[in-house]
Amino acid sequence: MDLTKIEYLGLDRVLKRGSGDILEQRADALLIRDRVSDALMLACEDASLGINLLDRHVTPDCDLLMVPETLGAATFERYGFTDKLDCWQVAYFGEKPAPDARLTLRPATASDLPRLTEHYHLLEPDVIQILIERESIFLGYEGERWVGFVGEHLEGSMGILYVLPEYRRRGFGAALETAMIARTMERGFVPFGQVVKDNQPSLRLQQKLGLAQSEHLIVWMWK
Repeated sequence: MDLTKIEYLGLDRVLKRGSGDILEQRADALLIRDRVSDALMLACEDASLGINLLDRHVTPDCDLLMVPETLGAATFERYGFTDKLDCWQVAYFGEKPAPDARLTLRPATASDLPRLTEHYHLLEPDVIQILIERESIFLGYEGERWVGFVGEHLEGSMGILYVLPEYRRRGFGAALETAMIARTMERGFVPFGQVVKDNQPSLRLQQKLGLAQSEHLIVWMWK
């Protein structure tokens, strides 16, 4: 299985950082469990084979699953998940980008949790707390002024990007993501992220920053 495909960079990341346990491995399929996010992640082009592998490992307490789009509908219903997102995966393969001189970053701390949860509602507060403890969320400042934040999800994808309303349309979203790309490259990883399939503004930002887009969607689902 070619984990250099953009769709499967998430599996590649958790294996390289040492948190991925291989549950099934074949020439044409790979199923792993990430100990950090507790997600099952499947790389497989054949839907019937993918279901066969998942049937052996998806238990009632499995709360997070990532599969290729060919298995999205079948697995969502089969294993009783309640929410899902169909996403494009994007990845940066260029040279390390230069930082925006206007922006400085600092890791979020426990004292920042209230304002992060006030502005960002796509993750539960307990997940944001874990990300803070892992030093995976960064606050961006223009001088002394807080302009937004960016981070890395538990499985390693870039995201959690937010710019305060009064600082939008000034390039700070691009600056925050660029800083995250550089930080990821400094750690020896390929920067990648996910964009909900119909989020055209975010896709345009990724193209502007030079990220390549996957040919096919991936599906994240949870309970």
